[in-house]
Amino acid sequence: MTTHAPSRHSEIGKILIVGANGNIGRHLIPALLALGYEVRALQYRSKVEPRPGLETAQGNTLDQASLDQALDGVDAVCHLIRATGPGDSARERWFNCCVRGASNLLEAAKGKPLKRYIAGSADNVFGHVTMRHAGPINENHPKRFADEYYGLFKIVEEELCRQYWLGWEVPVVITRFPWTWVPAQARTAAGALDRESRKIRQKLDIDGKPLVRHDAVVNDIVQGILLALERDVAVGHDFNFAGPAPYSSDQLCRVLQERFDWPVEPEPTDWHSWTLDDSKARSMLGYRPRLNVLDWIAGELDGTPGE
Repeated sequence: MTTHAPSRHSEIGKILIVGANGNIGRHLIPALLALGYEVRALQYRSKVEPRPGLETAQGNTLDQASLDQALDGVDAVCHLIRATGPGDSARERWFNCCVRGASNLLEAAKGKPLKRYIAGSADNVFGHVTMRHAGPINENHPKRFADEYYGLFKIVEEELCRQYWLGWEVPVVITRFPWTWVPAQARTAAGALDRESRKIRQKLDIDGKPLVRHDAVVNDIVQGILLALERDVAVGHDFNFAGPAPYSSDQLCRVLQERFDWPVEPEPTDWHSWTLDDSKARSMLGYRPRLNVLDWIAGELDGTPGE
């Protein structure tokens, strides 16, 4: 399939966004509105920024009644929450976020005439940081418990989505994201720029080599979601979305040293390096990530004093 710029699905008018104030949700909403979709945002702890064409519904994924009401009259749902729910332990908080909340939303969705249910997942389901992988990780790689309870319960959430698709024909598309860069993270390069100590920290993998990772800039993740909404062939499938290429920590340090004359300090970790394979999204959806993470960070830091 050739490059395909996202366009509006002719049978989807209004979309419910769950996780509207998250890193992805807040960038997805204006993109949806620009394509002509109406958007309803589920508003819970924090107020959603008002925009023309955007309405809000008060509620949360642990309140079944509010979900039933929020889903009334919408044609699609984007579930993009990546935040812990209430609870006294990490296990309980992540369970409420990934399992209980997703189960409630799927239960509310199963009786509605939806065209799409976008389930935002994460590459954590592969145990990509704490377990060694051979070659780029594609959708057929085994799901393995890692990253403590977040990775475990994301695996459970994905299986819930599959079973609601198989059993009740909820039109699920699992969209799986890596670490997603947003402009607010560029100032510290997600911790690589230690402004307080005036150092550049270079992460080393478990073998003592520069850590290789495969992230994406939020604009490309938004592109992937828009394509998953538009293309009916996506229903029932899971897709990895990643940036154009992986990069290593030494490459990142070189970009940062061009703007900050600070020493590089190695930072050993017990992480494994990893890369992702998004060829399924490219072939089925026409996904084409455009923003190289290193170039994007350099652009975001343009004009930043060398301090």
